[in-house]
Amino acid sequence: MRELTENVYALDKTAGAHGYLVAGSGRSVLIDPGLASGAKAVLAELAGAHRRIPRVTDVVLTHYDPDHSGAAPALQEALGVTVWMGRADAAILRGEVEPPTRARRLLKKVNPMHPPAELREIDGETSIIPGLSALPAPGHTPGHLILTWHGVVFCGDAVRIQDGRLVQFPAFLISDKDAALATAELIASLRPRLVCPGHGKPDRLRA
Repeated sequence: MRELTENVYALDKTAGAHGYLVAGSGRSVLIDPGLASGAKAVLAELAGAHRRIPRVTDVVLTHYDPDHSGAAPALQEALGVTVWMGRADAAILRGEVEPPTRARRLLKKVNPMHPPAELREIDGETSIIPGLSALPAPGHTPGHLILTWHGVVFCGDAVRIQDGRLVQFPAFLISDKDAALATAELIASLRPRLVCPGHGKPDRLRA
Protein backbone atom coordinates (compact mmCIF):
# COMPACT_ATOMS: atom_id res chain seq x y z
CA MET A 1 0.00 0.00 0.00
CA ARG A 2 1.55 3.27 -1.17
CA GLU A 3 0.71 6.72 0.17
CA LEU A 4 -0.06 9.06 -2.73
CA THR A 5 -0.79 12.11 -0.63
CA GLU A 6 -1.79 12.65 2.97
CA ASN A 7 -4.32 9.95 4.01
CA VAL A 8 -4.71 8.67 0.44
CA TYR A 9 -3.26 5.29 -0.49
CA ALA A 10 -3.06 3.16 -3.61
CA LEU A 11 -3.47 -0.56 -3.00
CA ASP A 12 -0.87 -2.87 -4.50
CA LYS A 13 -2.85 -6.12 -4.53
CA THR A 14 -6.12 -5.40 -6.32
CA ALA A 15 -6.69 -7.47 -9.44
CA GLY A 16 -8.13 -5.71 -12.46
CA ALA A 17 -8.73 -2.04 -11.66
CA HIS A 18 -6.74 0.10 -9.25
CA GLY A 19 -8.04 0.27 -5.71
CA TYR A 20 -7.58 3.21 -3.36
CA LEU A 21 -8.00 3.83 0.34
CA VAL A 22 -8.89 7.03 2.18
CA ALA A 23 -7.96 7.14 5.85
CA GLY A 24 -10.41 9.36 7.70
CA SER A 25 -10.81 10.16 11.37
CA GLY A 26 -11.12 6.77 13.02
CA ARG A 27 -12.20 4.84 9.90
CA SER A 28 -11.02 4.07 6.40
CA VAL A 29 -12.88 3.77 3.10
CA LEU A 30 -11.79 1.43 0.31
CA ILE A 31 -12.62 2.50 -3.23
CA ASP A 32 -12.98 -0.24 -5.91
CA PRO A 33 -11.53 -3.48 -4.48
CA GLY A 34 -11.12 -5.07 -7.93
CA LEU A 35 -11.84 -8.53 -9.29
CA ALA A 36 -13.17 -11.31 -7.10
CA SER A 37 -10.00 -13.30 -7.77
CA GLY A 38 -7.98 -10.67 -5.89
CA ALA A 39 -10.12 -10.51 -2.74
CA LYS A 40 -7.81 -12.63 -0.56
CA ALA A 41 -4.79 -10.56 -1.56
CA VAL A 42 -6.64 -7.34 -0.76
CA LEU A 43 -7.67 -8.65 2.65
CA ALA A 44 -4.07 -9.63 3.37
CA GLU A 45 -2.84 -6.21 2.30
CA LEU A 46 -5.34 -4.46 4.57
CA ALA A 47 -4.40 -6.73 7.47
CA GLY A 48 -0.72 -5.91 6.95
CA ALA A 49 -1.45 -2.18 7.08
CA HIS A 50 -3.72 -2.20 10.12
CA ARG A 51 -1.20 -0.40 12.32
CA ARG A 52 -0.98 2.67 10.10
CA ILE A 53 -4.57 3.03 8.89
CA PRO A 54 -7.89 3.10 10.76
CA ARG A 55 -10.22 0.12 10.43
CA VAL A 56 -11.93 -0.20 7.05
CA THR A 57 -15.64 0.34 7.60
CA ASP A 58 -16.84 1.17 4.09
CA VAL A 59 -16.29 0.13 0.49
CA VAL A 60 -17.43 2.39 -2.35
CA LEU A 61 -17.86 0.99 -5.85
CA THR A 62 -17.56 3.59 -8.59
CA HIS A 63 -19.54 1.30 -10.90
CA TYR A 64 -20.67 -2.26 -11.51
CA ASP A 65 -17.92 -3.60 -13.80
CA PRO A 66 -16.45 -6.78 -12.25
CA ASP A 67 -12.87 -5.48 -12.38
CA HIS A 68 -13.98 -2.81 -9.88
CA SER A 69 -16.76 -4.49 -7.91
CA GLY A 70 -16.01 -8.22 -7.97
CA ALA A 71 -14.16 -8.45 -4.64
CA ALA A 72 -16.82 -6.51 -2.71
CA PRO A 73 -18.91 -9.54 -1.59
CA ALA A 74 -15.86 -11.24 -0.04
CA LEU A 75 -14.77 -8.04 1.71
CA GLN A 76 -18.26 -7.45 3.06
CA GLU A 77 -18.40 -10.98 4.43
CA ALA A 78 -14.90 -10.87 5.94
CA LEU A 79 -14.90 -7.32 7.33
CA GLY A 80 -18.58 -6.50 7.84
CA VAL A 81 -18.19 -3.32 5.79
CA THR A 82 -20.94 -1.17 4.31
CA VAL A 83 -20.81 -1.29 0.50
CA TRP A 84 -21.97 1.84 -1.35
CA MET A 85 -22.93 2.12 -5.02
CA GLY A 86 -24.89 4.31 -7.41
CA ARG A 87 -28.56 3.32 -7.52
CA ALA A 88 -28.75 2.71 -11.27
CA ASP A 89 -25.65 0.50 -11.22
CA ALA A 90 -26.88 -1.41 -8.17
CA ALA A 91 -29.96 -2.46 -10.14
CA ILE A 92 -27.76 -3.73 -12.97
CA LEU A 93 -25.39 -5.54 -10.60
CA ARG A 94 -28.33 -7.32 -8.97
CA GLY A 95 -29.71 -8.34 -12.38
CA GLU A 96 -32.90 -6.28 -12.03
CA VAL A 97 -32.03 -4.18 -15.08
CA GLU A 98 -30.06 -5.20 -18.16
CA PRO A 99 -26.89 -3.25 -19.06
CA PRO A 100 -27.79 -0.40 -21.42
CA THR A 101 -25.75 -1.34 -24.49
CA ARG A 102 -25.30 -4.48 -26.59
CA ALA A 103 -21.56 -4.57 -25.88
CA ARG A 104 -22.14 -4.38 -22.14
CA ARG A 105 -24.78 -7.10 -22.25
CA LEU A 106 -22.24 -9.31 -24.01
CA LEU A 107 -19.59 -8.50 -21.42
CA LYS A 108 -22.03 -9.51 -18.70
CA LYS A 109 -22.52 -12.93 -20.31
CA VAL A 110 -18.76 -13.45 -20.58
CA ASN A 111 -18.06 -12.28 -17.03
CA PRO A 112 -21.15 -12.70 -14.80
CA MET A 113 -21.59 -10.23 -11.95
CA HIS A 114 -22.23 -11.05 -8.31
CA PRO A 115 -23.57 -8.38 -5.93
CA PRO A 116 -22.75 -8.06 -2.22
CA ALA A 117 -25.44 -9.30 0.15
CA GLU A 118 -26.31 -5.70 1.03
CA LEU A 119 -25.81 -2.49 -0.92
CA ARG A 120 -26.34 1.06 0.25
CA GLU A 121 -27.53 2.94 -2.82
CA ILE A 122 -26.49 6.47 -3.72
CA ASP A 123 -28.77 8.76 -5.71
CA GLY A 124 -27.30 12.26 -5.51
CA GLU A 125 -24.27 13.75 -3.79
CA THR A 126 -23.61 11.77 -0.62
CA SER A 127 -21.10 12.02 2.23
CA ILE A 128 -19.42 8.69 2.97
CA ILE A 129 -17.29 9.98 5.84
CA PRO A 130 -16.51 13.60 6.71
CA GLY A 131 -14.52 15.03 3.81
CA LEU A 132 -15.21 12.17 1.39
CA SER A 133 -18.17 12.71 -0.93
CA ALA A 134 -19.62 10.60 -3.73
CA LEU A 135 -21.08 12.40 -6.75
CA PRO A 136 -23.14 10.97 -9.62
CA ALA A 137 -20.96 10.77 -12.73
CA PRO A 138 -22.90 8.84 -15.40
CA GLY A 139 -21.65 8.00 -18.85
CA HIS A 140 -19.38 4.99 -18.59
CA THR A 141 -22.29 3.32 -16.78
CA PRO A 142 -25.66 4.82 -15.78
CA GLY A 143 -24.92 4.90 -12.05
CA HIS A 144 -21.21 5.66 -12.13
CA LEU A 145 -19.82 7.65 -9.21
CA ILE A 146 -16.75 9.77 -8.60
CA LEU A 147 -15.43 10.58 -5.14
CA THR A 148 -13.78 13.75 -3.88
CA TRP A 149 -11.45 14.12 -0.91
CA HIS A 150 -9.65 17.42 -0.19
CA GLY A 151 -8.79 18.12 -3.81
CA VAL A 152 -8.31 14.47 -4.83
CA VAL A 153 -10.79 12.96 -7.31
CA PHE A 154 -11.24 9.20 -7.59
CA CYS A 155 -12.75 8.85 -11.03
CA GLY A 156 -13.16 5.11 -11.55
CA ASP A 157 -13.68 4.66 -15.29
CA ALA A 158 -15.51 7.95 -15.84
CA VAL A 159 -12.36 9.15 -17.61
CA ARG A 160 -8.73 8.22 -18.08
CA ILE A 161 -5.91 10.68 -17.49
CA GLN A 162 -3.21 10.82 -20.15
CA ASP A 163 -0.38 13.36 -20.25
CA GLY A 164 -2.29 15.48 -17.76
CA ARG A 165 -5.50 15.51 -19.82
CA LEU A 166 -8.82 13.80 -19.26
CA VAL A 167 -9.67 11.42 -22.09
CA GLN A 168 -12.58 9.11 -22.81
CA PHE A 169 -12.66 5.33 -22.86
CA PRO A 170 -13.36 3.51 -26.15
CA ALA A 171 -16.91 4.10 -27.36
CA PHE A 172 -18.06 0.49 -26.88
CA LEU A 173 -17.41 0.82 -23.12
CA ILE A 174 -19.45 4.01 -22.77
CA SER A 175 -23.16 3.71 -22.04
CA ASP A 176 -24.04 7.35 -22.77
CA LYS A 177 -21.58 9.52 -24.69
CA ASP A 178 -23.19 12.88 -23.87
CA ALA A 179 -23.33 12.03 -20.16
CA ALA A 180 -19.70 10.87 -20.26
CA LEU A 181 -18.58 14.19 -21.77
CA ALA A 182 -20.57 16.11 -19.15
CA THR A 183 -18.93 14.06 -16.40
CA ALA A 184 -15.49 14.89 -17.78
CA GLU A 185 -16.43 18.57 -17.64
CA LEU A 186 -17.59 18.12 -14.05
CA ILE A 187 -14.27 16.56 -13.04
CA ALA A 188 -12.30 19.34 -14.73
CA SER A 189 -14.46 21.98 -13.02
CA LEU A 190 -13.47 20.58 -9.62
CA ARG A 191 -9.84 21.58 -10.40
CA PRO A 192 -8.43 18.53 -8.61
CA ARG A 193 -4.85 18.54 -7.41
CA LEU A 194 -4.70 14.79 -8.10
CA VAL A 195 -6.83 12.46 -10.25
CA CYS A 196 -6.87 8.77 -9.27
CA PRO A 197 -8.22 6.65 -12.15
CA GLY A 198 -9.32 3.06 -12.28
CA HIS A 199 -6.73 2.34 -14.96
CA GLY A 200 -3.45 4.16 -15.47
CA LYS A 201 -1.33 6.13 -13.04
CA PRO A 202 -2.68 8.88 -10.76
CA ASP A 203 -1.69 12.26 -12.13
CA ARG A 204 -2.33 15.98 -11.97
CA LEU A 205 -4.33 17.85 -14.56
CA ARG A 206 -2.32 20.21 -16.72
CA ALA A 207 -3.70 23.45 -18.08
